[in-house]
Amino acid sequence: MRFVPSRSLDGLYWYSFNDEPIATGNPYLTPRLSDPTFLLPDESPDALWHLFAHTWKGVEHYTSTSGLEWKREHLVFFLAHSPFIYKEGSIYYMLFETHARNFRAKGGNTASSRIMLSTSSDLALWSAPRKVLDAADIPQSSWRGGRRRISRPQLMQWEGRYRLYFGAGEAEMYDSGEKTAARLMMAESIYLEGPYDIHPEPVMAPDPESRFRNLAAGSVRILPCSDAVAAVSCTRFYDRSENRSKSVMLLSMSSDGVSFGNETVMQVSPSSGWASGYMTACDLRYKENEETWYCYYSADGYPDPRLPLRRESLGLLLGRKR
Repeated sequence: MRFVPSRSLDGLYWYSFNDEPIATGNPYLTPRLSDPTFLLPDESPDALWHLFAHTWKGVEHYTSTSGLEWKREHLVFFLAHSPFIYKEGSIYYMLFETHARNFRAKGGNTASSRIMLSTSSDLALWSAPRKVLDAADIPQSSWRGGRRRISRPQLMQWEGRYRLYFGAGEAEMYDSGEKTAARLMMAESIYLEGPYDIHPEPVMAPDPESRFRNLAAGSVRILPCSDAVAAVSCTRFYDRSENRSKSVMLLSMSSDGVSFGNETVMQVSPSSGWASGYMTACDLRYKENEETWYCYYSADGYPDPRLPLRRESLGLLLGRKR
């Protein structure tokens, strides 16, 4: 991906491509399709759009000729979550999370949360994953005494080092019970495969004084620009008007990738419809020949106790200059 200047994100008008999802899972077998990451045709080996997202089964692979209609290809990794694609040279690196539960462990239902790394040259065949980070080794992976969890990894280069951003800890919404990343953490290494040194302080964390981040940092997509670092956060906050927890997609900027400010609202979760629950994660790329930002995101409907299964699908936001 060619880095674009941060000014290309200034003053954008963001709008939904469609009022309905652009991709969904099987309503009975895999009702929740989450955490998209994608590649534009000029980044892929076959000039197609490629998208990866997860269901309860694991990471799924999709392709498209237009970026609007998607064809499911295959299950990439069983019981894997929150994929992220990073390209260096002709090699694609997939980072993802595993948190398979072990019901036979002492103490009952426990889970091991790890960030894994795999490589591919064609986006179809992937190497055996290797562990990059383990929640058990990171004190900040627990939030308010909860179980240790690291999630939604992503990678970038910064000043000659590799920087790995990831969610740490789980924040549970007081009204719906939905969980998301409490904080955004960062680690650095001189080698892509690690070992990584954990930055002791969170990059983003819940702030009671913040209007839009008072419940959780949520899922954050880091986007390196040629002159800055951008972050698009699917944060969680308390909405006084609706008296419930909601999500908002926020764009913020940083000169060093550590301290972010100048927040602008891209989209607030609507009061009704398929995305009326929470926007849970997103990924975005700039399509230069269209002068348009493509932002794919996952969202669900607000919890309804009468329904046995929750639906989570993928939507598309487009950003253009006014």
